Amino acid sequence: MPLLHIRELDAHTLLGVWLLDETPDALRTLLPTHLIPDEGLLLAHPRRQREWLASRALAYQLLQRFTDEPLPLLRDAAGKPVFAGAPFQLSITHSPQLAAVILSEKYDVGIDIELLSAKALRVADKFLTDQEKAFTADDEQQTCLYWSAKETLYKMYSQKRLIFKENLLVEPSQNPENNLLQGHVITDNFSKLYQIHHEVLHNHVLTYSVDR
Repeated sequence: MPLLHIRELDAHTLLGVWLLDETPDALRTLLPTHLIPDEGLLLAHPRRQREWLASRALAYQLLQRFTDEPLPLLRDAAGKPVFAGAPFQLSITHSPQLAAVILSEKYDVGIDIELLSAKALRVADKFLTDQEKAFTADDEQQTCLYWSAKETLYKMYSQKRLIFKENLLVEPSQNPENNLLQGHVITDNFSKLYQIHHEVLHNHVLTYSVDR
């Protein structure tokens, strides 16, 4: 089982990262029998199956640190993953190589991973403000980082209809050596600041936030 690590962020919150190198059949054996796959998963490409299965297997690995109850893993009306009937807050992300999950019994959480690539630079005008472009300075890793940070902010707000360039703003923290960014979600009736942690792992940018 290629579980890279499970990290305790605080007494109420865990983060796990999984390296995707099993077959879909092997991953299915790690899932609880009550978990119902998304419709159409069995017809999906094996890569898509692995991403879905590994991320759910990891979510249940984290859940077992808090409870033995066989909680259903569903999606709410906004598409956010939830353990039905329980107060846990959950966020899931995956790429073809990695899956990551953050789970808290107390705090709202969000997480994202992005493969380091030139794609972010090609579409930067669609999600970065002029100020954010100055911060990232056409650097591939920094641009991927800000993209990932905005994905994490999107999950923290957990509502639809956000425009990345207008409603999700990112800037460096006052101490750039602490691997933190400042994120701001702004809508007509909502405004909130978040701290976004970040690191580079297996040629990916990983970002996450815990709303304490």
